[in-house]
Amino acid sequence: MRTTLSTLSLAASITTLLALSACKREEAAPVAPAAATLAPAATIAAPAVAATAADPVGVSDAAAPGEHTTFDAKAFAGTFSDDNMTVAFAADGTYSLSSHAANNSTGTWTLEPDGHSLRLDPDAKDEADRVYTLVDNDALQAANGTQVLRRAGGPR
Repeated sequence: MRTTLSTLSLAASITTLLALSACKREEAAPVAPAAATLAPAATIAAPAVAATAADPVGVSDAAAPGEHTTFDAKAFAGTFSDDNMTVAFAADGTYSLSSHAANNSTGTWTLEPDGHSLRLDPDAKDEADRVYTLVDNDALQAANGTQVLRRAGGPR
């Protein structure tokens, strides 16, 4: 009887081992070989990422001035004005606006995806964006009206 129990126990153990070995195992992910020498740790801090909320309505996803286009922001930079307003565009994508009728403002400007319009995005978020169409390198026309800004020193 003892032999029968030992034989049954051995048979059960072998059956369990065969059943487990028949299971499909997932292959382990290959491990990259260890580097012979370690590079020194980088000491440059990653730039801080500002928390952002949903993009406000009317904000352009356009590239920075001259980015991914043939538009030359350095050549375009300068001062444009009419009788009531002056806008100074800098090649780095910033602008400053002074007006007789409204408060002065500063902000950033971008070339719209159409490649023919500029969007002025004021730093003060309670101010609306302004969009101007490039008439030529020396004139801008307001997209929503008849206002035309001309390059300072250019023909009027």
